[in-house]
Amino acid sequence: MNILIWTDNDLDGAASALLIKKLYGTKATKLTIHEVTELTLAGKFKAAKDTFGHYDVIYVLDLDLKEEDIQMVDIDKVVVIDHHKQHVENAHLYYNAKVIIEVETSCVRLIKRRFAKHLKLTSKHEDLFVLVDDYDCYNLQFKDSLKLNAVFWTLNAPRVENFIKAFEEGYRQFTIHEKNAIRLYLKKFKAQIESAETYNGNIKGNKIIAVFADYAVNEVAQYFIKKHKADIGIVINLKSHTVSFRRSKKSKADVSVLARTLCEGGGSAAAAGGRLTDRFADLTKKFNPCK
Repeated sequence: MNILIWTDNDLDGAASALLIKKLYGTKATKLTIHEVTELTLAGKFKAAKDTFGHYDVIYVLDLDLKEEDIQMVDIDKVVVIDHHKQHVENAHLYYNAKVIIEVETSCVRLIKRRFAKHLKLTSKHEDLFVLVDDYDCYNLQFKDSLKLNAVFWTLNAPRVENFIKAFEEGYRQFTIHEKNAIRLYLKKFKAQIESAETYNGNIKGNKIIAVFADYAVNEVAQYFIKKHKADIGIVINLKSHTVSFRRSKKSKADVSVLARTLCEGGGSAAAAGGRLTDRFADLTKKFNPCK
């Protein structure tokens, strides 16, 4: 079988693609992976449409798609697997594609649960996917969850494919090179928080801390949420013109609503993002520099 995978360019997306590869095993004579984000999928998907006839099945993984993107991917031979709340609410908009869209802590956990009878995983694979799920829902119950994500983001492109090559046999001790990459990641994170400009504000009763940063978004957001005892952290990336929303572990705010209404984006209740829009920029005029 010839298989095409479109997956989110993050740790969960990479591990989800690995699971699909394990699902087919030697039955997959050709497996092609395109790593994208919700913001880049449309252009790349449309550009590749002429090649779809070469594939028996096309997977779309871990992508929180808006209505216009749902219409785009809703074709025969497409299988959509995702765990984001907004996508679950819009799942009824599919007519042709096969969908497995359910609220879950991560896409990798959803795939594991739904295909448990068909997956032959070792204990090392199980350990790997536990770490991925732990990081994606940002529980961080295991110290290596953060380290695994650091390794992912320091890989060269194509990042998802290189992650799969490195961890195809499951979790293992980090190599010397990977340990150095982790140290570099943490060094860059430290530099981000030391030089960051921070602003505070309020949205619907939620205390906001906003910061400009372009690296280690989760860690930067959670660091300043904790430091300022905020409900929601917002990270503005001027390089990619994107905005990321994260909430504190104590908050019950749904940041996917903010991402959708302010930034034409989406995500989960705890972590979401979108474009840097005029509407968001107008809102930030009400924020004040932190002293």
